Amino acid sequence: MKERQHLWLGPEATAFEEPCEACLAAHESLAAELCVVAGTLRRDADVGFTTCRRGHRVVVHRIARSLARAAV
Repeated sequence: MKERQHLWLGPEATAFEEPCEACLAAHESLAAELCVVAGTLRRDADVGFTTCRRGHRVVVHRIARSLARAAV
């Protein structure tokens, strides 16, 4: 099992809702909609931490604004 998961948000995103990979791996019989981690990240924050309903740790990263502009 992974110790921590990492989610990546775009430069302007403030909310996320993604599957918890650890839940899906550990509980194959659970429906995917039950294995969701959701939350928010302030627009001025570059990193945040949260846990899913089953206690799996998730690190939320924001893609650097300068990197996002360079990709366009």
